[in-house]
Amino acid sequence: MKNLLLKLNSSSPAKLTLVLFIFIILISGNDVVKAQITVSDNIPQYLFNRFADGLIVKKSGEKVLASLNYNIVTEEMIFLENDRFMALGNLQSIDTVYLNNMIFLPAGDAFYELAVIGKVKLLVQFSGTVQVEGEDVGYGITSKTSRVTSLSALTNSGVLYNMDLPENLKVSRKITYHVEVDGERERFINKRAFLRIFKDKKKELDRYIKEENVEFDNYNDIVSLVKYMNSNM
Repeated sequence: MKNLLLKLNSSSPAKLTLVLFIFIILISGNDVVKAQITVSDNIPQYLFNRFADGLIVKKSGEKVLASLNYNIVTEEMIFLENDRFMALGNLQSIDTVYLNNMIFLPAGDAFYELAVIGKVKLLVQFSGTVQVEGEDVGYGITSKTSRVTSLSALTNSGVLYNMDLPENLKVSRKITYHVEVDGERERFINKRAFLRIFKDKKKELDRYIKEENVEFDNYNDIVSLVKYMNSNM
Protein backbone atom coordinates (compact mmCIF):
# COMPACT_ATOMS: atom_id res chain seq x y z
CA MET A 1 0.00 0.00 0.00
CA LYS A 2 2.83 2.38 0.82
CA ASN A 3 4.24 1.94 -2.68
CA LEU A 4 1.18 3.49 -4.30
CA LEU A 5 -0.44 5.77 -1.78
CA LEU A 6 0.93 9.29 -1.75
CA LYS A 7 1.60 10.67 1.72
CA LEU A 8 1.09 14.40 1.80
CA ASN A 9 3.85 16.67 2.99
CA SER A 10 4.46 20.39 3.02
CA SER A 11 6.22 20.25 -0.35
CA SER A 12 3.41 18.41 -2.15
CA PRO A 13 1.53 20.62 -4.66
CA ALA A 14 -1.51 18.45 -4.08
CA LYS A 15 -1.65 19.41 -0.43
CA LEU A 16 -3.06 22.90 -0.92
CA THR A 17 -5.79 21.61 -3.23
CA LEU A 18 -6.78 18.91 -0.79
CA VAL A 19 -6.75 21.23 2.20
CA LEU A 20 -9.05 23.59 0.30
CA PHE A 21 -11.29 20.64 -0.62
CA ILE A 22 -11.57 19.57 3.03
CA PHE A 23 -12.18 23.16 4.13
CA ILE A 24 -15.11 23.50 1.73
CA ILE A 25 -16.61 20.32 3.14
CA LEU A 26 -16.16 21.37 6.75
CA ILE A 27 -17.70 24.81 6.34
CA SER A 28 -20.84 23.32 4.81
CA GLY A 29 -22.19 22.96 8.36
CA ASN A 30 -25.66 21.47 8.36
CA ASP A 31 -25.80 21.39 4.59
CA VAL A 32 -25.68 18.18 2.66
CA VAL A 33 -22.46 17.23 0.96
CA LYS A 34 -23.64 16.82 -2.60
CA ALA A 35 -23.19 13.22 -3.68
CA GLN A 36 -21.74 12.32 -7.03
CA ILE A 37 -23.08 8.78 -7.35
CA THR A 38 -22.97 7.83 -11.00
CA VAL A 39 -23.33 4.07 -11.16
CA SER A 40 -22.44 1.93 -14.13
CA ASP A 41 -23.88 -1.34 -15.35
CA ASN A 42 -20.32 -2.40 -16.15
CA ILE A 43 -19.21 -2.45 -12.52
CA PRO A 44 -22.42 -2.83 -10.48
CA GLN A 45 -20.47 -4.15 -7.50
CA TYR A 46 -18.97 -0.66 -7.03
CA LEU A 47 -20.70 2.47 -5.79
CA PHE A 48 -19.12 4.68 -8.47
CA ASN A 49 -18.66 4.10 -12.19
CA ARG A 50 -14.90 4.55 -11.96
CA PHE A 51 -12.05 4.72 -9.46
CA ALA A 52 -11.22 8.28 -8.44
CA ASP A 53 -8.62 10.12 -6.38
CA GLY A 54 -9.63 10.11 -2.74
CA LEU A 55 -8.15 11.23 0.54
CA ILE A 56 -7.73 8.94 3.54
CA VAL A 57 -7.30 10.73 6.86
CA LYS A 58 -5.96 8.60 9.69
CA LYS A 59 -6.59 9.20 13.36
CA SER A 60 -2.89 9.92 13.73
CA GLY A 61 -3.34 12.92 11.43
CA GLU A 62 -1.58 11.28 8.49
CA LYS A 63 -3.21 12.02 5.13
CA VAL A 64 -2.93 9.62 2.22
CA LEU A 65 -3.96 9.95 -1.42
CA ALA A 66 -5.25 6.87 -3.23
CA SER A 67 -7.33 5.78 -6.21
CA LEU A 68 -10.52 4.58 -4.52
CA ASN A 69 -13.95 3.10 -5.04
CA TYR A 70 -16.45 1.44 -2.69
CA ASN A 71 -17.47 -2.19 -3.15
CA ILE A 72 -21.10 -2.41 -2.07
CA VAL A 73 -21.19 -6.22 -2.04
CA THR A 74 -18.23 -6.74 0.27
CA GLU A 75 -18.76 -3.29 1.86
CA GLU A 76 -15.06 -2.47 1.60
CA MET A 77 -13.20 0.64 0.52
CA ILE A 78 -11.06 -0.58 -2.39
CA PHE A 79 -7.86 1.02 -3.61
CA LEU A 80 -6.10 0.32 -6.89
CA GLU A 81 -2.41 -0.53 -6.65
CA ASN A 82 -0.39 -1.68 -9.66
CA ASP A 83 -3.54 -2.99 -11.36
CA ARG A 84 -4.47 -4.90 -8.20
CA PHE A 85 -7.65 -4.29 -6.21
CA MET A 86 -7.04 -4.24 -2.48
CA ALA A 87 -9.29 -3.44 0.49
CA LEU A 88 -8.36 -0.88 3.14
CA GLY A 89 -7.58 -2.68 6.36
CA ASN A 90 -7.08 -1.67 9.99
CA LEU A 91 -10.18 0.50 9.92
CA GLN A 92 -9.69 1.37 13.59
CA SER A 93 -6.84 3.64 12.51
CA ILE A 94 -8.90 5.52 9.89
CA ASP A 95 -10.83 8.65 10.79
CA THR A 96 -12.38 9.74 7.48
CA VAL A 97 -12.28 9.03 3.76
CA TYR A 98 -13.14 11.80 1.27
CA LEU A 99 -14.19 10.54 -2.15
CA ASN A 100 -16.23 12.15 -4.95
CA ASN A 101 -17.44 15.01 -2.73
CA MET A 102 -18.68 12.54 -0.15
CA ILE A 103 -17.53 11.83 3.38
CA PHE A 104 -17.15 8.21 4.50
CA LEU A 105 -16.70 7.08 8.09
CA PRO A 106 -15.63 3.62 9.29
CA ALA A 107 -18.58 1.66 10.70
CA GLY A 108 -17.47 -1.71 12.00
CA ASP A 109 -16.00 -3.54 9.03
CA ALA A 110 -17.71 -1.22 6.52
CA PHE A 111 -17.93 2.48 5.66
CA TYR A 112 -21.03 4.69 5.89
CA GLU A 113 -21.46 7.98 4.07
CA LEU A 114 -21.96 10.97 6.34
CA ALA A 115 -24.66 12.56 4.18
CA VAL A 116 -25.99 15.25 6.55
CA ILE A 117 -24.12 17.02 9.32
CA GLY A 118 -26.12 18.59 12.11
CA LYS A 119 -27.88 17.83 15.38
CA VAL A 120 -29.42 14.92 13.53
CA LYS A 121 -26.74 13.23 11.46
CA LEU A 122 -27.65 11.05 8.51
CA LEU A 123 -25.38 8.14 7.69
CA VAL A 124 -26.02 6.06 4.60
CA GLN A 125 -25.05 2.42 4.25
CA PHE A 126 -24.60 1.22 0.68
CA SER A 127 -24.75 -2.54 0.28
CA GLY A 128 -25.52 -5.12 -2.35
CA THR A 129 -26.37 -8.75 -2.89
CA VAL A 130 -25.13 -10.92 -5.70
CA GLN A 131 -26.82 -13.80 -7.48
CA VAL A 132 -25.38 -16.38 -9.83
CA GLU A 133 -28.00 -16.70 -12.54
CA GLY A 134 -28.65 -19.22 -15.24
CA GLU A 135 -26.92 -22.28 -13.83
CA ASP A 136 -28.24 -25.38 -15.56
CA VAL A 137 -29.65 -27.89 -13.09
CA GLY A 138 -31.09 -30.23 -15.72
CA TYR A 139 -34.44 -30.69 -17.44
CA GLY A 140 -34.04 -27.26 -19.05
CA ILE A 141 -34.32 -25.52 -15.67
CA THR A 142 -31.94 -22.81 -14.46
CA SER A 143 -31.29 -21.84 -10.88
CA LYS A 144 -30.32 -18.71 -8.97
CA THR A 145 -27.70 -19.11 -6.26
CA SER A 146 -28.05 -16.53 -3.52
CA ARG A 147 -25.42 -14.31 -1.91
CA VAL A 148 -25.35 -16.60 1.13
CA THR A 149 -23.86 -19.52 -0.77
CA SER A 150 -21.75 -17.69 -3.33
CA LEU A 151 -20.34 -14.53 -1.73
CA SER A 152 -17.48 -16.19 0.15
CA ALA A 153 -16.25 -18.10 -2.89
CA LEU A 154 -16.61 -15.06 -5.18
CA THR A 155 -14.74 -12.84 -2.75
CA ASN A 156 -11.91 -15.29 -2.17
CA SER A 157 -11.49 -15.81 -5.90
CA GLY A 158 -11.21 -12.06 -6.46
CA VAL A 159 -14.13 -11.98 -8.90
CA LEU A 160 -16.01 -9.26 -7.01
CA TYR A 161 -13.03 -6.90 -7.15
CA ASN A 162 -12.53 -7.00 -10.91
CA MET A 163 -13.81 -4.24 -13.17
CA ASP A 164 -16.09 -6.59 -15.06
CA LEU A 165 -18.29 -9.28 -13.55
CA PRO A 166 -19.13 -12.47 -15.42
CA GLU A 167 -22.43 -12.14 -17.27
CA ASN A 168 -24.19 -14.60 -14.97
CA LEU A 169 -23.52 -12.50 -11.86
CA LYS A 170 -26.23 -9.98 -11.02
CA VAL A 171 -25.95 -7.36 -8.29
CA SER A 172 -28.91 -5.84 -6.46
CA ARG A 173 -28.33 -2.57 -4.61
CA LYS A 174 -29.69 -1.59 -1.20
CA ILE A 175 -29.56 1.59 0.86
CA THR A 176 -30.01 1.55 4.63
CA TYR A 177 -30.24 4.83 6.53
CA HIS A 178 -28.93 5.54 10.02
CA VAL A 179 -29.70 8.65 12.04
CA GLU A 180 -27.53 9.71 14.94
CA VAL A 181 -28.68 12.03 17.71
CA ASP A 182 -26.56 12.75 20.79
CA GLY A 183 -24.32 9.83 19.95
CA GLU A 184 -27.18 7.36 19.71
CA ARG A 185 -27.60 5.68 16.32
CA GLU A 186 -30.78 4.12 14.91
CA ARG A 187 -31.41 2.50 11.52
CA PHE A 188 -34.44 2.72 9.25
CA ILE A 189 -35.45 1.73 5.75
CA ASN A 190 -39.05 2.93 5.62
CA LYS A 191 -41.45 5.58 6.92
CA ARG A 192 -42.79 3.47 9.75
CA ALA A 193 -39.35 2.79 11.20
CA PHE A 194 -38.34 6.44 10.78
CA LEU A 195 -41.39 7.80 12.62
CA ARG A 196 -40.88 5.27 15.40
CA ILE A 197 -37.43 6.76 16.04
CA PHE A 198 -38.83 10.30 16.24
CA LYS A 199 -42.21 9.51 17.79
CA ASP A 200 -42.21 12.76 19.81
CA LYS A 201 -42.16 14.66 16.49
CA LYS A 202 -44.29 12.17 14.59
CA LYS A 203 -47.16 14.51 13.71
CA GLU A 204 -45.03 17.24 12.15
CA LEU A 205 -42.75 14.79 10.35
CA ASP A 206 -45.69 12.86 8.98
CA ARG A 207 -47.16 16.09 7.64
CA TYR A 208 -43.86 17.02 5.94
CA ILE A 209 -43.48 13.55 4.45
CA LYS A 210 -46.97 13.71 2.94
CA GLU A 211 -46.69 17.30 1.69
CA GLU A 212 -43.28 16.70 0.07
CA ASN A 213 -44.15 13.22 -1.22
CA VAL A 214 -41.06 11.79 0.44
CA GLU A 215 -40.10 8.39 -0.97
CA PHE A 216 -38.01 6.30 1.40
CA ASP A 217 -36.23 4.55 -1.45
CA ASN A 218 -35.09 7.94 -2.79
CA TYR A 219 -31.70 9.05 -1.44
CA ASN A 220 -32.28 12.77 -2.12
CA ASP A 221 -35.70 12.73 -0.45
CA ILE A 222 -34.23 11.33 2.77
CA VAL A 223 -31.37 13.81 2.73
CA SER A 224 -33.89 16.65 2.36
CA LEU A 225 -36.02 15.21 5.18
CA VAL A 226 -33.12 15.19 7.64
CA LYS A 227 -32.05 18.67 6.52
CA TYR A 228 -35.60 19.83 7.26
CA MET A 229 -35.37 18.38 10.76
CA ASN A 230 -32.10 20.18 11.46
CA SER A 231 -33.45 23.49 10.21
CA ASN A 232 -36.95 23.45 11.67
CA MET A 233 -37.11 21.18 14.70
